[in-house]
Amino acid sequence: MIRAALGRLPAGIRKVPAPLALLLAVALVLASAWSLATAPLQAFDEEAHVGYAVHLAHTGRPPSATTGTAPYDPSETRALGLFRRMVQNTTVRPPWRAADEAAYERFEAGLPEGARSQGAGPNPLGKNPPLFYAYEGAVSRLAPGGFFADLWAMRAANVLLLLAAVTFAWLLAAELFTRTLPRVVAAGVVALQPVLGQVAGIVNSDALLTACYLALTWLGVRAYRRGVTTPRLIAIGVAAGCCMLTHGRGVAALPAFVLILLVLALRHRPRSRGAVRAMLAGCATLAVAVLGYVLYTRLAVSGGGALYGGEASFAPRGASLREFVSFVWQFYLPRLETMTPRLGPDYGFRQVWVQTLFGSFGSYEVTLSREAFDAVQVTLVGGALALLALLVRRWEQALRHWGEVALVLAPAVCLLVLLHVASYRALLGGPDPLITGRYFLPMLGAIGVGAALLVEALPRRAGAALAGALLTGLALLSLSGIALTVARSYV
Repeated sequence: MIRAALGRLPAGIRKVPAPLALLLAVALVLASAWSLATAPLQAFDEEAHVGYAVHLAHTGRPPSATTGTAPYDPSETRALGLFRRMVQNTTVRPPWRAADEAAYERFEAGLPEGARSQGAGPNPLGKNPPLFYAYEGAVSRLAPGGFFADLWAMRAANVLLLLAAVTFAWLLAAELFTRTLPRVVAAGVVALQPVLGQVAGIVNSDALLTACYLALTWLGVRAYRRGVTTPRLIAIGVAAGCCMLTHGRGVAALPAFVLILLVLALRHRPRSRGAVRAMLAGCATLAVAVLGYVLYTRLAVSGGGALYGGEASFAPRGASLREFVSFVWQFYLPRLETMTPRLGPDYGFRQVWVQTLFGSFGSYEVTLSREAFDAVQVTLVGGALALLALLVRRWEQALRHWGEVALVLAPAVCLLVLLHVASYRALLGGPDPLITGRYFLPMLGAIGVGAALLVEALPRRAGAALAGALLTGLALLSLSGIALTVARSYV
């Protein structure tokens, strides 16, 4: 019976490997659980993302980041009035009573026609590029009902972006590993990552940005291994352009694209007209996206957009390369005697890579235990040291595969540099470090490949044990976060 049912599925679905299908199913369940567990407008700037998408859908223009008298339309403003009291106040619970729901429905029914187009700003995300908001805005227009129907439909659409990210992670691993287990590990890191799960369960552009960076990494490795063709280079240009058109942090895809082209040129020596034409086609595709981004930020965005979404403005006092290097060093490692104290608060590796990347949810008010954070930190540091030892031990093999190594690292390293530069520049002008764990989510592709390399290097039984422990640990983090969020919203 099962085989007969599978035989009736479309051919494309039947070709999906069983492990990938299982990971997609798990990701779908977890992200959907996050969506239901998280109270409306209670996580990672969701209200601003929703407001932007709704205004763009109803007016064709983004909201202003700096001007206006109505940040959001009346429906969302009323909803925020109901749920805003929860933010950073763990004693308050959502208004789930039937009377509250009936009162809101009466209010929404009495709104005049065109009320949904009134949220012209100021919306702090109004400076962002439009791709994510066009996607969610289209979903909003198709959803029946009022504001909350729009919200749940947009959350469901965001879940699909996680499935895309998991698929790209699997495809990337399939280019690098012949065995199934390392592929499962690389894609499982993306599917089970707890903060990405909640980001995908709400309305937030980091889900699309993560999927775009994973697509860029996979397409670069694919072209390296299978050859330079015009469709492949255009696809790489499209992926890099989508990164830029999703968020200001996507600008790191521009230098990553240049590095990808350089590696491909060194690998394939494009002397033929076809290869050169393919390179030019990829550059032209990205150029169109860059031009669209520039025109959008100059013509559509009030006040103009900026690098990194505009938060990292030019510093009021001069920057120093030596100070920047010291700043980054002290972010990850103890200060050396020759270094001056670092800029900003005591905020570094543990707060960003451990706490806010793996165990802080909602508006950073739902967190895992200290013991869980300790386990995450030991795993991250131990894994990084083990991977470094593996690369040193197998340096000749790493050199033979330098191209794949460079292509996996290029988008991640470019984003890492951008984040630290932006944080440094922001701290030159104020106390906000302007960096948090979910900003590193697009690097999950490289992190997953690193974990898969460790699994691949071990004997089969030891590798299977490590893979099981790693994926089980991520699943427990996700389930713990969901349970804590349910308690926060419903108990």
